[in-house]
Amino acid sequence: MTLNGDFFTIEGRLPARDGMAYGFDVRLNPEHFIYKAHFPGHPITPGVCLMQMVAELAQEAEGCSLYVRSVRNAKYTGVVVPGDNARLRFLFTSRTETEDGGLKIQASVTAPDSPEMLFTKFSLTLYREQI
Repeated sequence: MTLNGDFFTIEGRLPARDGMAYGFDVRLNPEHFIYKAHFPGHPITPGVCLMQMVAELAQEAEGCSLYVRSVRNAKYTGVVVPGDNARLRFLFTSRTETEDGGLKIQASVTAPDSPEMLFTKFSLTLYREQI
């Protein structure tokens, strides 16, 4: 299931700079059906959706289809409430090719106007989709 374009939309791409390979500002869709089940009356963004968003944003930056192969670390430090935190910033702070064609990335999710408001950090290995 692709989340980009329905669950969230990309508002802008951030240029590479010291300590960052690339980044994106996104906007969540608080009316998405996922929020009606997670949780009715008190919606929060599921952690697995944030992880899928990281993979889809890496696809956008890398220009190829990628999927999560392994999770080295997933640290959730805050709750993303779509009504309160509809805008998010995804920062990819590390990007390393693996010998077998994978891509190791480290990414964090923050509030765009308050980078000290950290919601989550991921260390993932992504692989190019085999057809």
